Amino acid sequence: MRPFEYIRPASVAEAVGILSERGEDAFLLGGGSAAVVMLRLGVVRPELVVDLGGIEEMRGLRRNGGLHIGALASIRSLELDDGVRAAYPLLAEAASQVANVRVRNVATVGGAVAYGEPQTDTPTALTASGAVVHIAGVSGERSVPIDEFYAGPYETVLEQGEIVSGIDVPEPPPHTGGAHIKFTVGSPENKPVANASALVTVEPSSGACTAARVVMGAAGPVPVVASAAGALVGVEASPERIAEVAAAAAEEADPIEDLRGPEWYKRRILRILVERALTCALQRART
Repeated sequence: MRPFEYIRPASVAEAVGILSERGEDAFLLGGGSAAVVMLRLGVVRPELVVDLGGIEEMRGLRRNGGLHIGALASIRSLELDDGVRAAYPLLAEAASQVANVRVRNVATVGGAVAYGEPQTDTPTALTASGAVVHIAGVSGERSVPIDEFYAGPYETVLEQGEIVSGIDVPEPPPHTGGAHIKFTVGSPENKPVANASALVTVEPSSGACTAARVVMGAAGPVPVVASAAGALVGVEASPERIAEVAAAAAEEADPIEDLRGPEWYKRRILRILVERALTCALQRART
């Protein structure tokens, strides 16, 4: 690891000012689960490391008619927070499946979002939940729906000098159920071959589905929002209809062939994951 300058700003304004001034010479450090590895391996060789860990305003979870997630909130806190588990169980479930406890204690939600890795569990669930990403820069703040935040694998709409300052998630309506399921090869700590999040709302008296959203991870260059889920709205979702929707959703995917498997194999896995996630989400919505 080559020597570098180190700065730990105390505010968002100070951080974005430094980033704007130093440009590509600066490298952001949040929780450090990925950044420290990149520094040690020499994947990045910055002149300056900007440690965001001292910015208190970017920490914690807050309920504000929805859920505000500070960018520095750990994935473990999303998993364990009683309020999140009660009102946003999809997010807690997805967080619980990230790597292992050691990683979840260090890795931040903002880092997981900003990193742009297509197969990461947390962004898949946040996309299914309709999250909004808050971005800070020297010119001010802006908010971007997470559906529009990703531009490609490891690419986002963040411009030079901007950081993710937080994420807002709307509160699900009553009678909503969610589920996140992933498939890995070997250890469950490995990166998933694919994952899927489903969020479904039902009308309690009729059992008909009033809203449905399915998002697939590792299904393309960015999290894939399956339009096929719309076929569930207005009907009582039978196992047969769920299977049809899952098959159609898998056809919307565009997985790449890599060490985790060929395209046809991943598409088949996605079909199974979506079917199971929808089935589980519906069961939870009805109880």
